[in-house]
Amino acid sequence: MARYRTTIRSTDREAMLDLVRKHKVQVFDHTDRYSDAEGWSVDAALEPADIRRLERAGYRVERHEDIAKLGRARQAEVGRGDRYRKPGAD
Repeated sequence: MARYRTTIRSTDREAMLDLVRKHKVQVFDHTDRYSDAEGWSVDAALEPADIRRLERAGYRVERHEDIAKLGRARQAEVGRGDRYRKPGAD
């Protein structure tokens, strides 16, 4: 299942606190930001159903890369076997 790195925004500070309290979203550490133009924002990993649920609740959710797909691609880069073992050694 797809899981995306997202940025969640709202101008309401209490709504942002409700992400954890009410919606049970696990936000990434040290990602909370505030700007006069955008309001509050945090980053989190969400599935498409969670994104739709938060958008219906009034949050603005920006979807970034699919971290599940990225993780599979990175795992494919990992070597196989023992790279420190000398050839022919048993």
